[in-house]
Amino acid sequence: MAENNKRVLYVDDDADDFLLVKTMLRGYTAMQLELTHARSFEDAKSKLDKMYDAYLVDYRLGSQSGLEVLEMIKSRQKHAPVIILTGMENGTVDNQAMESGASDYLVKGAFDAQMLGRTIRYAIRDAELHESLDLAGKKFKSIFERAADPIILVDQDSLIIDFNPSFLQKFEYNPKKSNGQSLYFIDLLVEKEDKLFLKNILSSNADVLDFEAKIKINPEQNIVALISVVMNETNDDLFQIMVKDLTELKIKDEELYNLRRFSSTGRIARILAHEVKNPLTTILLSAEQLCYELPSEIKDESGDLIESIKKNCTRINQLITELLESTRFTELQSEIYPLNKILDEAVQLVKERIELKKIKLVTQLSDEVGDVSVDVEKVKIAFVNILVNAVEAIDHDFGMLRVKSTVKNNKCQVEISDNGSGISQEKLDRLFEPFYTSKPTGSGLGLTNTQNIIFSHGGTVRVQSKEGMGTTFYIALDCI
Repeated sequence: MAENNKRVLYVDDDADDFLLVKTMLRGYTAMQLELTHARSFEDAKSKLDKMYDAYLVDYRLGSQSGLEVLEMIKSRQKHAPVIILTGMENGTVDNQAMESGASDYLVKGAFDAQMLGRTIRYAIRDAELHESLDLAGKKFKSIFERAADPIILVDQDSLIIDFNPSFLQKFEYNPKKSNGQSLYFIDLLVEKEDKLFLKNILSSNADVLDFEAKIKINPEQNIVALISVVMNETNDDLFQIMVKDLTELKIKDEELYNLRRFSSTGRIARILAHEVKNPLTTILLSAEQLCYELPSEIKDESGDLIESIKKNCTRINQLITELLESTRFTELQSEIYPLNKILDEAVQLVKERIELKKIKLVTQLSDEVGDVSVDVEKVKIAFVNILVNAVEAIDHDFGMLRVKSTVKNNKCQVEISDNGSGISQEKLDRLFEPFYTSKPTGSGLGLTNTQNIIFSHGGTVRVQSKEGMGTTFYIALDCI
């Protein structure tokens, strides 16, 4: 049927009234209305198998009321436009009709073709609008409840009004079980600048998409998230906040960056070895030849110069060899071994250092962590390097070292944390660089070698640190 042609069911036990209305609507040209007559409640019931665009229902319908017909229509077609007709004006009937969900109420004999046609047209339009809003509401509710990311509804003060199930999965805060205490989203933000920024957004009624901030998901853990704030379409005083956890994405980016930097360092090391070792060997051989060819008196006059040349050539050669070894994927003698046992053995190797500095050792090794296929001795060296660094970073009387293992996403995860002096961002960026060290003694290759060992096993290693707060190393290896 054409869009401008509408089917109307007229429910009235008076055939004369039906003919009168049908004739009247022929004079309404703004919309083509096709009327079907139902003479009783049962007749109307039988005709409801077909869908109609609108319904005209007489209030008095034999033993039944038009409101009962209205209820029957609404039970089958929720947003159906139903207009109640009555023989006399009655405020009580008007109120009953509206409360029952009627679109309008008209008194017979008090309307003409234009008024009736317009009433039907507006009722159809409003019904279509309500149906559209209902569908949109259902879609939003479905998106709201099934969204993988937390969605929170807040007021202008950031008071949490509602939230979806993903919020409870991500956050350990439940506003509905806060013992009567209000929970404000702004209090979950970590940085003062982010709190101020969100406050300005809510007060200015502005939409902001994707600003990055640190958020507390529980009293002990923060995440980096992308936050979007959108004004609620139905209420200007409410805002929808969507939280996209960037933690995993940040971790993947960091791991990829570390791997690329390691590969780049290894490539530079190989070029350096090739370009330096050959002339270095020539210098060393020339120095040795001079020892044989120079007269004794000249050698006596030159003192230890030739020996110094030979010694420094050997030293440079050794450094290049160490650099190559620390940046080349090593050959592995892999075996299946419990990861927790490797951690225990690594801890035992540094136990004396831990006890000497009276550091509190906390081990949290999960029973879910099983075997890994690794070169046990090499992985043990990697863990020992990290543990030694952690012990040396603790320079106070309440030192704590935590060794934790878990399973996540089919990866065996190891966390080694200390509450030592921490590392500045500048130093953190260079932590795995060959020969870089902040210690007065040391080659600066320990962590480079550690990274090499983990990468050679197809694993990942990354670091988080804050000056004065401590450092945490995160290592991931494939579980068997």
